[in-house]
Amino acid sequence: MQPSTAAPSRALTIAQLVMGILGLLFSLGGLLALTIGLRTPGTPAAGSVESALLWNFLLIVLVIMLLTIPAVTTAIRSLAGLPPRQPIKFRFMIATIALLLVLFLLWLDPPNSSNPGATWPTSIINVLTILIPIWWFLELGRARLAGGSAKRHWGIFSFSTYFTLPIILLVEVIIIGFGILFAALWLIQQPEFAPFLSQLGSLSGFDPAEWESLLPDLLPLLSRPGVIAALTATATLVVPLIEEMLKPLGIWLLHKRNLTPAEGFTIGMICGAAFALLESLFSISAVTPGDRLFVITGRLGTGLLHIFTAGLNGWALATTWRDGKFLRAGVSFTLSVLIHGAWNLFALLLGMYMIGEDFPFIIDPSFLEASAWVLPGIAFFLLLGLIGFNLHLRRTAAPPPLPQLPGDGLG
Repeated sequence: MQPSTAAPSRALTIAQLVMGILGLLFSLGGLLALTIGLRTPGTPAAGSVESALLWNFLLIVLVIMLLTIPAVTTAIRSLAGLPPRQPIKFRFMIATIALLLVLFLLWLDPPNSSNPGATWPTSIINVLTILIPIWWFLELGRARLAGGSAKRHWGIFSFSTYFTLPIILLVEVIIIGFGILFAALWLIQQPEFAPFLSQLGSLSGFDPAEWESLLPDLLPLLSRPGVIAALTATATLVVPLIEEMLKPLGIWLLHKRNLTPAEGFTIGMICGAAFALLESLFSISAVTPGDRLFVITGRLGTGLLHIFTAGLNGWALATTWRDGKFLRAGVSFTLSVLIHGAWNLFALLLGMYMIGEDFPFIIDPSFLEASAWVLPGIAFFLLLGLIGFNLHLRRTAAPPPLPQLPGDGLG
């Protein structure tokens, strides 16, 4: 039994090493290109919005590169037959101290500041404000759980970064692209859309600044029940279905590893954390200083959502592979889609509420205002769910597994 187990493990470890090296090369290329862009003549002035955007992208690529290095080093140690390094103790306490540091940094540079002179220090704070809370949520969920080796965890994180996220984006672009195509075919037949067509058809007279004056004429078109239903279905059903189905792809690499429920939950959370980290970093990279507080708060809730739902599905898959009760996996997936869909729905309503007085004839304003309270409520119950699941898995934990071979696992 041992040789048959070691062979695929070694293959997965080699795949982890190759993927990590390719990821590092890709990140180094992006880092070099952004550095050149910041140093070449004609670069936006320091403190400008364009300069801040470049700094944000540079730091995001740097974070991705740094988080890839452990996947490479742990794979090399495993292939060389070296014993794994001892895990860091008190990780949750360290993450909590780091979270307090983030609060101090936000106090030094308030996110609702209207200062347009955003430079690299602000970009660093933006990145840390996303990175550290997601790390804290992850450590909270896996505290005192036997979730597998560090090598396996870093391998799953790299797989989610370089494979799962591009796959999700590709699927969403294709599906939403078809939706936009059908919407465009429908729009060109609507008389309300004629002013926009005339603007697009006249390149010499094209002036994007005039589009704002055309929006009031377009609002009745957007207020049609069919349009609202299509937009809502995309945000609350299509996107959650795609993301909740594909986020735990990493755990499927280990479906023959007889994962414990705690390992499935931990690996699922890592898949969700990787997705949430990159999605949130890119979301905040282009935000204006005046909107930072709103975006940061929303992204923290979204990060918690992705970690919990992916962990829930990871637990369900690992447990189902052990006992063959597939109904559990179906219920878990359905529940995660419903939670995700509810979050997206009220986030959409909150966005309408933040816009102002343009939508009262479409949706009841009191319903829009209530979304500002519903979202924190959902986040609170997600946090309770994460803690409760952790405590449940501690109580029902199986005896510790036998020592694994050096090549076992993915990372």
